[in-house]
Amino acid sequence: MALLEVRDLSVQLQTKSGFATAIDRLSYTLDAGEILGIAGESGSGKTMSALTLLGLLPQHAKVSGSVKFEGQELVGLSSKEWQKIRGQNISMVFQDPMTSLHPMLSIKTQMTEHMMVHLGISEKQAIIDAEELLADVRIPDPKKALASYAGQFSGGMRQRICIAMALACKPKLLLADEPSTALDVTVQAGILTLLNRLREEHNLSIIFITHDLGVLSSITDKLLVLYAGRETESGLTSTILQNPRHPYTQGLLDSLPQPESDEKLLKSIAGFPPELGKQPIGCAFAERCKFAEARCSGTPLEPTYLADNHKFLCAVDPFHSRSTQGVEL
Repeated sequence: MALLEVRDLSVQLQTKSGFATAIDRLSYTLDAGEILGIAGESGSGKTMSALTLLGLLPQHAKVSGSVKFEGQELVGLSSKEWQKIRGQNISMVFQDPMTSLHPMLSIKTQMTEHMMVHLGISEKQAIIDAEELLADVRIPDPKKALASYAGQFSGGMRQRICIAMALACKPKLLLADEPSTALDVTVQAGILTLLNRLREEHNLSIIFITHDLGVLSSITDKLLVLYAGRETESGLTSTILQNPRHPYTQGLLDSLPQPESDEKLLKSIAGFPPELGKQPIGCAFAERCKFAEARCSGTPLEPTYLADNHKFLCAVDPFHSRSTQGVEL
């Protein structure tokens, strides 16, 4: 049984003009010890899909479909039932380490309070465990760090502290929302190495959210590409990066810096994503796609399934010639 199984998950948010779909029939699975990367531009639904797994959606949001964690259905849980899931079973590292920690509370207070609540341990034991966690994420002098405040740490150190806090109650699933985006390249590499080590040592499952496919190539086992709240392509990370079949995935790859290229200007995807609630019936990417045909936006599309659980949602399939030997369409 998969640790996490998401089936036909849809999320609608309340707007001035009514309810608008933010996540549209999303499906994926995650096994213990796996790292799933969710990629896409800002507004594609990456963070919203993660917040759904913690029941942290905006007020009046409507959720349909199924989200099962260790066989337990999460959709429809009460507030009291969610408290048993958040932190203890599923935890999250939020995007900006500069604002994730409270500036007026010591690191000790922020690390130990939820440990005492969820694990039922004493403050003395919580402090001991907190010191071990900080040491585990390579924070120098953990005892001194616990007595310090957020403003005394760099962005990279704050992110490591946030990761330690997220792991304090020994969750089985960690949601990492762009945990390295605001950091410089060297610190970013350290965070990725840390997450991979924690996965190996604790059999931790991770959902890693980012817009940067280059980052995902170094850490994830599987990849899910979102656009306008919909899945456009998914499968093994190595397969998708070597053989992308959706024009949007290819566009994200082309947008990455190419040090070996003679071109000095970065490539970008022309146009803008559709506004919330204004996605077309067919392919939401059609208006920005240079391969688009009339059939792309007129009717709902069915996914194409390839080998190794690689699938994509494109009526034109302009990269069909890339299919490798043995792949069945």
